[in-house]
Amino acid sequence: MSEGGPQADRMRVLLTGAAGYIGSHVHRALLVAGHEVIAVDAMLEAVHGTNVTAPERVSLVDIRNPDALEPLLRGVDVVCHLAAAVPVVDLSVLRSGAGSSAPGRASTPPAAEHDEPGGVDSGPVRPLGGDGDRPESGPGSEGAHEFGHSGGRGRAGSGRREDVGHGAGPCVRAPVGEAGHGAARPGPLEMQQAALYATHNDAGTAILLAAMERAGVRRLVLASSVAVYGEGRYRAGRGGPFFPGLRRRADLDRGLFDHRAPRTGDLLTWEPLGEDAPLRPRSAYAASKVAQEHYALAWVASTGSAATVLRYHHVYGESVGARRIRSAESAVAARFRAELLAGRAPQVFEDGGQVRDFVHMRDIAAATVAAVERRLAGFVPLNIASGRPLTLWEVAATMSKALNGPSPIVTGQYRITDIRHLVADPERARHALDFTARTAPAAGLAAYATSSADRL
Repeated sequence: MSEGGPQADRMRVLLTGAAGYIGSHVHRALLVAGHEVIAVDAMLEAVHGTNVTAPERVSLVDIRNPDALEPLLRGVDVVCHLAAAVPVVDLSVLRSGAGSSAPGRASTPPAAEHDEPGGVDSGPVRPLGGDGDRPESGPGSEGAHEFGHSGGRGRAGSGRREDVGHGAGPCVRAPVGEAGHGAARPGPLEMQQAALYATHNDAGTAILLAAMERAGVRRLVLASSVAVYGEGRYRAGRGGPFFPGLRRRADLDRGLFDHRAPRTGDLLTWEPLGEDAPLRPRSAYAASKVAQEHYALAWVASTGSAATVLRYHHVYGESVGARRIRSAESAVAARFRAELLAGRAPQVFEDGGQVRDFVHMRDIAAATVAAVERRLAGFVPLNIASGRPLTLWEVAATMSKALNGPSPIVTGQYRITDIRHLVADPERARHALDFTARTAPAAGLAAYATSSADRL
């Protein structure tokens, strides 16, 4: 998979999306590493707000303009492509208290709890029926889990809960009439933004790759997302790997959130995903990231070039400087912090047992610089993760404890397209890039909760 070692020479790097949440950190890290960086950003209003100027040493360039790209690519050794339109949510409603629940009506949560920069799903937020207590486990419905290994139905077997605890502290459930219990209102319809993602992410990547081919630039580092996988990987008893489809709404209404073997109803055990797992996006944004990867693969095949694809997991951490970047606010950790800073308990969807991998921004930047500096042959997708998964309740409880805030509230709310467990295996990145995340999520999330950055 990997050919060659680190490149000691100073390189000329074209960095797209350089003013963004991740891009600004990568820009600084590349400069610290001694590389020459040509930094560009389109400064999209949805991400940066209105009437903003590009930061120092970042040029205002839209990569969909091939005439603007041509001169920038001269003499470039590698393109680090981070530019993308992403889902964003304004968390000012949480800071002001406007997002609090009224009796008998469920508030619309500002972000779903899966790995997308905005965390926004298409479709309504649904409350858990009844009094919010989790029912006894029962068998799932036949047909609810429709994808098995190689497209077939997975084997049934005895399952078990994965041994990931919920941390210390009480698990508070929302009583009837509070968050998650009442007439649910529709959440943001992300499919309405599909054309925006396709225009910026997919068309922009295609135009960039065509310009790179004309300029003779043969190395690409592409920022992707764990969202390309959709649901995670599971196993039922002694059966093979199992990739389930959407959960049934009837099960979710009853509080049956875990995936189950279709024939026996046994709980499926989650397993870490490798990079060769099927890509089954659940949202328009995730679909656009899959398309970016496919364009990169086609470019590699047709030109003999090389593309390293970094599938970032749940990213958290402070922005560079005091400048507000809306996409930095939109993931679930940022939502928990915003709720806590507003003096309210962080609200956790479903039963709080969803497992994710959180990786600090410093590690994201380090992995990206490593990908720039290493010559990997062909098309190489890599999971960029901490390797130390947590439940979402553990994340909320850790941040709450750091701020001496109220205990998290488990709302029972769900979105039908939300992902239950999604944890990926970081071993390929360790071998290919000599990269291992250095910040433990528990410590990093506590420090992030108490940091002063982005408290607007």
